[in-house]
Amino acid sequence: MSRLESIARAFLRYLYEDDRFRPEIADFFDSPAAVAAALQPSWAELADVVQTLREHELIATSGTGWQGAPARAGLTGSGLICAGRHGGDIGSWARAQSVAVLDERPADPVVPAQPTPAPPARLDFTGLARVAKVVLLALPTVHARYGDTVEIELIARRLCEAVRQDRPDPRRVRLLAFRLRSELASGSVSNTLGVVLLDGLDEALAESGLGGIPRGERSGPTEPS
Repeated sequence: MSRLESIARAFLRYLYEDDRFRPEIADFFDSPAAVAAALQPSWAELADVVQTLREHELIATSGTGWQGAPARAGLTGSGLICAGRHGGDIGSWARAQSVAVLDERPADPVVPAQPTPAPPARLDFTGLARVAKVVLLALPTVHARYGDTVEIELIARRLCEAVRQDRPDPRRVRLLAFRLRSELASGSVSNTLGVVLLDGLDEALAESGLGGIPRGERSGPTEPS
């Protein structure tokens, strides 16, 4: 792995691990990702890396910083996949994209014929929080290319808020999660962001312990008041 590839990998990890929408590029130099990689890149090297990641559409940038370089950067939907699933390894991500089929409309959700048992007492919403965050981070890129994303953004934000409560309401979380799934499968992002994230959302739902879709909610759950 070349030095610039190592810097790119660490920079993608930095953006992935930061909770801010588009953190300062300059903050990377003192970040845990840079320290862990034992790198001391120059501004010129980091500027080259940022340009390369932009050309691969792995990041989006804004503002003007040091020596004319962008001031801030954030992951696109592809960047989130590269950093989250491939550890920032651009080569591994690129190989995965070459075999992925991204232009097929996802199949209708498969639901159980009978209601599932009540959710277990101990639930884990970590995966759902992660998927909702990915949706919100990727939406600016999707909106710029494909149009209105207001509804899915609203659902994703409400899901984030619901799972972050001290005592999350499982019923509210489940309804919002399935509303999000419905939007990813058949809404305005069904052929873009939805294709990428449906599997991840299904895994997060399975791990959460919330169970399947009740018979009375198959037509599309509505958010509780």
